[in-house]
Amino acid sequence: MGRPLGIRSEPYAAIGTADEDHDGTNNDDDLPTTPTIYQDDSGLSFEKDEEDYPNQEDDYDVDRYEHDHDDDDDGYATQSHDLQHHLDTTESQTNERRFRVKFVVLFSFLAAMVIFGKEYYNINGNSKVISDEFTEEEFNGVRGKIFNDKPSSSTTTGGEGGLCQDDPDFLFHNGKKHPKVGKSCASYVGRVDKKGLLQRRCHRSTGIMSSEDDTAAVELLIKDFCKQSCGLCSGDSGGDEFFTEEETEIIKEQIVKEVGEGMLKVSEEVQELTSTSFSGNWSDVEDQIMNEEEVLEELEEELEEDKEFLIEDNQDIVEKIAEAQADDDGVMAEEKEEYIGELVEKLQEDTEIAEELEALEEGLEVVEEVEEELEEAEELEEAEESEEAEESEDATDPSDEDAPSVGEDDVVPDYFVPLTPKERDEMKGKLRDTLLQTKNALRMSASTDNRMTVTDNQRTLVLSTTSPKQFMHMHHMKTGGTSVDGLISCALRRQRELHNGTSINYGRMSECGSGVHMCMQTLADKLGATLSNNVFYRNDENGAQIDDAPFDPADETDTSIDEMNICRSSESNVMSYCASLHAVRTFGWKDVDKITVIRNPIDRAWSMYRFTLKSCYDCQQLKDVLKQIYNGTFVSRRGRGNTDNEEDNSEVVPNFLYEPNNSCAVQLIGHQSTNLLSSVDLYNIANDVRFPMEADIVQEAIKNLREDFTWIGLTDRIQESVEGFRQIFPFLAENLNNATKVMEEEFQSRGEDLEDNTFALPEGYSDKKSCPFEHRNAGHAPTCGTTELDDETKELIMKLNSRDMAVYKAAVERFELQMEVLQDYKDGNL
Repeated sequence: MGRPLGIRSEPYAAIGTADEDHDGTNNDDDLPTTPTIYQDDSGLSFEKDEEDYPNQEDDYDVDRYEHDHDDDDDGYATQSHDLQHHLDTTESQTNERRFRVKFVVLFSFLAAMVIFGKEYYNINGNSKVISDEFTEEEFNGVRGKIFNDKPSSSTTTGGEGGLCQDDPDFLFHNGKKHPKVGKSCASYVGRVDKKGLLQRRCHRSTGIMSSEDDTAAVELLIKDFCKQSCGLCSGDSGGDEFFTEEETEIIKEQIVKEVGEGMLKVSEEVQELTSTSFSGNWSDVEDQIMNEEEVLEELEEELEEDKEFLIEDNQDIVEKIAEAQADDDGVMAEEKEEYIGELVEKLQEDTEIAEELEALEEGLEVVEEVEEELEEAEELEEAEESEEAEESEDATDPSDEDAPSVGEDDVVPDYFVPLTPKERDEMKGKLRDTLLQTKNALRMSASTDNRMTVTDNQRTLVLSTTSPKQFMHMHHMKTGGTSVDGLISCALRRQRELHNGTSINYGRMSECGSGVHMCMQTLADKLGATLSNNVFYRNDENGAQIDDAPFDPADETDTSIDEMNICRSSESNVMSYCASLHAVRTFGWKDVDKITVIRNPIDRAWSMYRFTLKSCYDCQQLKDVLKQIYNGTFVSRRGRGNTDNEEDNSEVVPNFLYEPNNSCAVQLIGHQSTNLLSSVDLYNIANDVRFPMEADIVQEAIKNLREDFTWIGLTDRIQESVEGFRQIFPFLAENLNNATKVMEEEFQSRGEDLEDNTFALPEGYSDKKSCPFEHRNAGHAPTCGTTELDDETKELIMKLNSRDMAVYKAAVERFELQMEVLQDYKDGNL
């Protein structure tokens, strides 16, 4: 049934609460202790956190549930614990969800079962009630009375004749089965003592327009009827500080961007959703990432608790729902009994779904392939040598003389070529220019006449909310990137305060998850091309892929990528890519200020192994995993079939070219250098463990590291790295007020007087959201598999990561030059 005019559709419709007041002992990050019951169009009800969520329109096909929502501080909407469980999701879309997404569904589904509904408004004393059953003519009759009787939208205090009070006739309805029961201003907002919840409720829409003239009408909010309860009579802002209409629209857009178009905000932990847990506000999803075993244990505990709750506790909730819906004469017994039956039936169905999802922990939703039993070490080595010999005879793919051998006694090649003295001077000169560019931007921001002409706001304390593509972080898994992303998220939440609640648009794309692939597929569809392993190929006249015609859309399309705005990547102000420069270039971020952190490949591989020990490698010894990858026989735990036929699992046909999305394998194959590739041809063969063009890959990766990044860091010198990032990008400072004092002293020591020593910070601003650099997503000691690296294992890591070692040496070389430049500036030599 269509939505009547003037009624605003809301995703959640509350029809009763046990106790709406929050107990003052809860922390802001805690979920409310009392449930609210929500109802959908069918009448089925579920419990949901009473913390109000940003309004969403009916056509949203994805709900987002916030864990540990912070009412006062963490309203910035940048990313969240992604949840895709809309009841109308098509079968084909369901089949495309990856293992990691479904585990999120499991966790979130049990935590927040909500069904869509609508808000309603009733005129006290009027015989008619606005509902879906009204015809348009009937509705317009009531609508006219509303317009004549109710005040126009306003944020000013006081009412007619200077009187400021709650409208005594106003009743707010979230349910629709028994609309005679509503909430007055006193009961809906007057009893709320938690600031954040009060502000959100006061800004909630009533679905009533202020005028019949569509061009002049505005939507009336709760605060327009409940001035006294919302604190407007005393001159307080009464809810104006959080979630304005404009801000709500921004949040809506962010939801569509991050969830509706393919989880664009997923960070490296989505690669292991079975081993992570997200909490915090939308922009702070990574702040409390947990380790694998702890999370799995927590999931099991919560699953059992939630099952118990669904089956037992909801009987009491059903009774409360019925009471809340009843009018003075009581609800018809038949209807009440039928309603309870429907709810119980639905709860039983959902419990079965939860049990089915629990099985995902054991490896469901994986490709059905063979399962291999590990043999004794000597037998396995002999089999590998035999298979390699046979494969070399039949191999037709090219290989070059620089490719490292898989023989255990061979020397691992060193591809690193250091800078010449002339190249070192040129590199240092470029780094000096980078630092001075930041100082000049800060100087301009301290001048009221010049600050409006600053174009590189990312080099100041205050980012622009309107300029896209200001800053980017390239994230390599297990290099400290999660910690850097956490610092960026904190800094962007702080920017929201500086811009009076307007958020910085923060985008994320991960090749380790499904984000990059989904967005590339969208682009391929628009171009009429084929996407294979994240590479674009032209199609022939019949729509078939032309294998020898790969191309990069950034170079060879009539319409620019920016104009296409795929996955809204063109709108983001800041971006974090857990993907290759090839993908970065495709989406138009090649020339943006970029940072990255590089790690010693042995340390990174060891950390990756421990991080995914159970989910990827099934507790196998690391040396056995590496040998399988070498032989082209590696199949992760997720990729094994569940066949009972042992013969079907006895042999694995070698496949030396691993797909980019096979993260369990490619994360151990020179992954950092692969991420630094920008050309399609090299990216295409980067995961071939026969290493046909290894020297070329190293050359391009190091060239891009030296030329394409504004500033870089090293994991083993992470604190110095972060200090360097803050020097070049001051908005990342731990404390903005302290940063202004340091910068003022720097300029004064050079004889420069500043017009504004706050560097464009708002007058009276106090940085209460200091952003210290915190270690996130730390690994833990393995309880199975390899517990300590030996020389043999290190040698095997090096054979698969010789190019990453060359990249690491180049990173150390550049990092030292960066430190020299920073010291020169500090000493007054720049």
